Amino acid sequence: MTAFEYDVVVIGAGPVGENVADRVVRGGLTAAIVERELVGGECSYWACMPTKALLRSASALRAARQLPGAREAVTGHLDAAAVLGRRDSFASHWKDDGQVSWLESAGIALHRGQGRIRSARVVHVTGVDGVTVTLTARHAVVVATGSSALLPDIPGLREAAPWSSREAASAASVPRRLAIIGGGVVAAEMATAFGALGSSVTVLARDGVLPSAEPFAGELVTESLREAGVPEHPGHRTGERRPGAGCLAGGRRHAARRRRRGMVVRRR
Repeated sequence: MTAFEYDVVVIGAGPVGENVADRVVRGGLTAAIVERELVGGECSYWACMPTKALLRSASALRAARQLPGAREAVTGHLDAAAVLGRRDSFASHWKDDGQVSWLESAGIALHRGQGRIRSARVVHVTGVDGVTVTLTARHAVVVATGSSALLPDIPGLREAAPWSSREAASAASVPRRLAIIGGGVVAAEMATAFGALGSSVTVLARDGVLPSAEPFAGELVTESLREAGVPEHPGHRTGERRPGAGCLAGGRRHAARRRRRGMVVRRR
């Protein structure tokens, strides 16, 4: 088994992992990052960057419609394909070449694959080819693996293969109908974005919208969603998914080829 040794080994190439590795190298030590997906992590490809890009066009259109002199010039609606295309560019079309180049320029080693801590300061990394290498850290192993989707325990939901926030943020087309389970930040963003793009959106939020924020924030966002025609059902427990109700399944590349209905679940 091939072996490498560094001062610090970081598992996860998201913003936290990248910054930790960068600070380690700037401090005169050596660092390696282990990543099984894309360098840059959730923020660059499935969260902050693409979601803000999805929201921006509708935000600009709303602002123009509220401004005398500009509203008279607005005669059409959002071009969904153009909005999705702009989103794709912000996510670098789900390619991490630029982020990898930055790692190289910063002197940070990259090991692609699934990382597993085998013992104190020892990490095994198994690549897609099945080959495993051993990384030994002289000082520390940093775990910066981020979050994963939390699928509610609703009978029939898992079999329907609903969207998580990843599939929503990288959707290849706009579904006709979209049910969003949860009322957190991601739910509010996706409800706003897809509502503006033409989906019929319903938010199922047991604890209301933005329950972890100050009450006034949730009230303002709820009011904005209602004005946009997005109904929100607080205080309701989500029941069994009935056969034929339909959920859009699949990842970002093939979602458009399935039935154009969807369900988004929140993240943990």
